[in-house]
Order: sequence, then structure tokens, then C-alpha cells
Amino acid sequence: MKKKKWILLYKEHRPEDVLKISRKLSLPPVIATIMMNRGIREPEDFINPTEESLLDPFLMLGMKDATKRILKAIEDHEKIAVYGDYDVDGITSTAIMVKFLRSHKADVMYYIPDRLEEGYGINKGAIDKIAQTGVTLLITVDCGITAVGEIAYAKEKGIDTIITDHHECKDETPDAYCLLNPKQPACPYPFKKLAGVGVAFKLLQALTIEMRFHMRELIEEYADLVAIGTVADVMPLIGENRVIVKKGLELLSFTQNRGIRALADAADINLSNVATGTIGFMIAPRINAAGRMGDPRCAVELLLATDDMTARKYAEKLNRENHERQETEISILEDALNMIENSAALQNDYVIVLAHDNWHHGIIGIVASKISERFNKPCILISTDGEVGKGSGRSIRSFNLFKALEYCQDTLLKFGGHDLAAGLSIAPDRIDEFREKINSYAKETLTEEDFMPLLYLDSELPVQYINMNTAERLSILEPYGMGNASPIFFARKMTVAQVRPLSEGKHVKLTLRSGEFYIDAVGFNMGELNEVLKNDDLIDIAFNLDINLYRGMRQLQVLLKDVKLSEITG
Repeated sequence: MKKKKWILLYKEHRPEDVLKISRKLSLPPVIATIMMNRGIREPEDFINPTEESLLDPFLMLGMKDATKRILKAIEDHEKIAVYGDYDVDGITSTAIMVKFLRSHKADVMYYIPDRLEEGYGINKGAIDKIAQTGVTLLITVDCGITAVGEIAYAKEKGIDTIITDHHECKDETPDAYCLLNPKQPACPYPFKKLAGVGVAFKLLQALTIEMRFHMRELIEEYADLVAIGTVADVMPLIGENRVIVKKGLELLSFTQNRGIRALADAADINLSNVATGTIGFMIAPRINAAGRMGDPRCAVELLLATDDMTARKYAEKLNRENHERQETEISILEDALNMIENSAALQNDYVIVLAHDNWHHGIIGIVASKISERFNKPCILISTDGEVGKGSGRSIRSFNLFKALEYCQDTLLKFGGHDLAAGLSIAPDRIDEFREKINSYAKETLTEEDFMPLLYLDSELPVQYINMNTAERLSILEPYGMGNASPIFFARKMTVAQVRPLSEGKHVKLTLRSGEFYIDAVGFNMGELNEVLKNDDLIDIAFNLDINLYRGMRQLQVLLKDVKLSEITG
């Protein structure tokens, strides 16, 4: 088990301030403390976010121009094309934009590029196809902010382009009709962490205001899809994202979207009690499977389905493709780990860069994420099946992958993305040069400590409060995700009363004692503790509190995140 560095988030607060929040909201002091530690200035709004908490969409640079142009296109019966991306964020963005425009009688089509044939983003071949259909207005969703040449080409074809995107901006931006991206340097929009589907939703919000329709109806119609795209793209669940996702999760329990219902039936997903984990581990991978393994339009058609038979057809197809994706992922992961194991140079690199001509380009991003998590290093996998290598990278908190690729751009054909995830295209004969250059950059920016996983602890929790009541009250902080993680507590000087291996030693179950109190704790994938710990050891534990529903019974779960012998705890 990799050694983790414990970082205590606790800050000194005046007891009267904690007590004030605790009494006002009828919360245990430990939960009030967690919110204060996380910088939550308006606890009531955080706990009960409403649509009134959404920001004015017209604060976003370009929004007024965008709504005017779209309303003109609808009124003049112009043909509109929505250009999306093949991941969950792009697919949900496309679905809500197309569905909204169709509901207002717009003449609208959509285009999603083929991941294997066309790659990420806008391309001139796609613009040619779109132009041939008579489109005069192109709306991009979750892409376009770096497509300088392609947008200029669309302009030559007589197409106005409205770009909606959330990716990092380069120095030069496209000469589009207007740009909607809160990350534009000149954009005053206060919340910069929207997903692509969040930016698209803000455009729908602005159109709804201009058309004088009810905002509540817009939210009830689309918040479930916006929540799926936001969670799948691992956006921080703070600010507007928290408002949208909390409402979206509520709506998913009784969603009217036939496609989501059909997908839940096909995959045996229980929608009655949906959490962010349900999206991240069950719904999103199946929507993603379309773009990774086959035709991403299947996923869009699923979400746009207006009858149960169509929805069921696409849901079953996505479920099958997800099984294929899982098998392919296992094969690539085994290849990659073997390459690392057999190369001392790769093991010592700051950034792991691997290439193979038999890897499925649609899957390498998932595998890069798993390798990055396992070694706590940035990882980029490149599929070289063809004249151009297509890469996908994932990074660690301390390494901005987008800036690193910017530094290496002279070795690349194309790149784009975020600080933690990015894609690239490269000539295969320049991969070694790229590997050397990005590692040189990393050595200048990273230290050995950056490779140590960090475990952020919210608060110490005395053993007498490790109970069902505390776990139930903690649910007020949900939904959990990036930027609002499930609280991690720690307890000191717990005596090991029993060590029990689970699943043939893969996991461990500990019975721990402190004074007269006993608790059971489970450590998933912590099987090595079965050999390390023995009865009467004194340990400090880091853990989550959860409630497990098993055969209709609710049980407290203490889920171990890390364990240290008390005498060596730092």
C-alpha cells in the first residue's frame, strides 16, 4: 500500500461561530466545522441550493449576441447545426441543445465526430458535410475554443459559428460570431468551473429568459442530463455545479427521459436513490461506450428518444458496447503495466509516456487514468495505429498537463484539454522526442513529494461519534464529488482487537477498540494489512462514514482510507 501524506484541513474557528451555525441549522458541530473548513460562506444556500442560486447567464461574455443570433435563426427558419464531442459531456451537451431547439420549432441537425476517424474537435471535412446541407448557423458544444482555422473555414462557407466551450483558451481564439466560455480572459462570469454541458445550459437559460418562458420548466426538463455531463466530466461540485447536480440527482429518480430509463433497465441501475457514484460508475461509462467503441450518435439518439422501443434499442446497444469496452480496457492495461515493469527508464520517468500500435484509441484515456492513479504520476498513452499517433493523458494535482503540452507543442500536431486531462496528436517518429521533452519540463516543476498521494482529513472524530446518527446527518453535505469530497475523518490510538481477511485476502476487516467502544472497519484493496497488523497494535485510522443498505437493512460502514501505527504518525 503506497504511503500517503496526511493533510489536516482543520482550521482554528471560534467556538461561538461553530455553535451559531450548528444551532441555526440543527447540525452536529463537526458538520458545521467541516463546512467552515471548506470555506462555505453561506451554509444555508449550500445545504438547500435552489434555482434562484443560478447566476445571471448574461454575465457571460458574448451571451447577448448568441441569443440574438439564435432567435433570428429560429424566426427566419435557418438551418442550424449543433457540433458536439463524443464524450459524456459533449453528448449530453448536444442532446440538451438539440432537444431545446427542436422544442422551439428550429430546423436543427447535429454532428458528432468519429473518435477513430476524425478525432476530437472540429474538422474541415465535417464543415464541408454540414455546409452541403444548407446550414447557416453552427453552434458548438464542449468544443471549438482552439479551432481557429476550422472556424475561419466555416466563415468562408457562409456559416456563422457560436462557440460554447469550457476548455482552456490559447492565446489566439477563433474569429467566431461569438464565443461563450467563462475561461476567456475578458469574461466577467464569476463561476469558471462549468462543464461543457453547463455552458450550453447557460445558453438555454438565457434563451428561456429572452423567450419569457418559465425557468422552473427548463430546469425540470434538462437538469438530469446536465448533472450527468457535469459529474462525468469530473467538474467540482461547488457553486452553480452543486445547484445543477443536486437538482439533477433529485430529478433522475423519476426522470421523464425515456433514454435514461431504458439504460437503467438494460443495465439494472436503480434510479430510486441516485448518487454521483451511480452516474460516474454506471450511467456515464455506458454513454461513453458509444464514442469509444462505435458510433457516438447512438448515445445522442438514446437521450433524444421519444418512444420506448427506440430508447430500448439504443440502451441495449450501449450496454453491449460497454462490455466490449471493459474487455478492451483490461487488455490495454495489462500491456501498459508490462511495459512499465520491464523498463527501469519508464519506472523512473516523472511522466509516463507509452505508445502501442494495437491500442484502441477510444479506451486509452481510461487506462491512462488508472495508471496515473496507481503510480501517482502523469500518464499519456498513445495509439500509433496509423500515420498519426493519437494520445490521451491524465495528470496529478500538482502537474498542469495542458501547460506541459503547451511547452511541448513544437513536437505535437495538435493538443487540447484541461490541467488534469488532455488529448493530443503526434507524428509517431516524434514520440521519443516528446517523451524526453515533457519529462524535462516535469523535472523542473515537480519534486519527489509531489508523487506522494495526499490524503486530506476533514476532522478528528472521537470514537463515540462514529455511529449511524453521524453518518445520517453527514448526508446533508451531498452530493459528493470533485471539490466537495465525502468527508474523511481520523481517529487516534485505536487498539486492534481482530484482523479478518475478506475475499481471499484482497480486503481486510478490522475490529477496533477505544476504551469501552468497539467499531468494525473495512479496508477495500488493503489486503496487505492482513499480514502487517496484529492484535493489540495501536493505530491511527483515516476513514469515511457511510450507510450500507443490505437486504433492506441499513448498516453503518466505516471505510478505511489509510492506516498508520500510532507511534509513527506524522
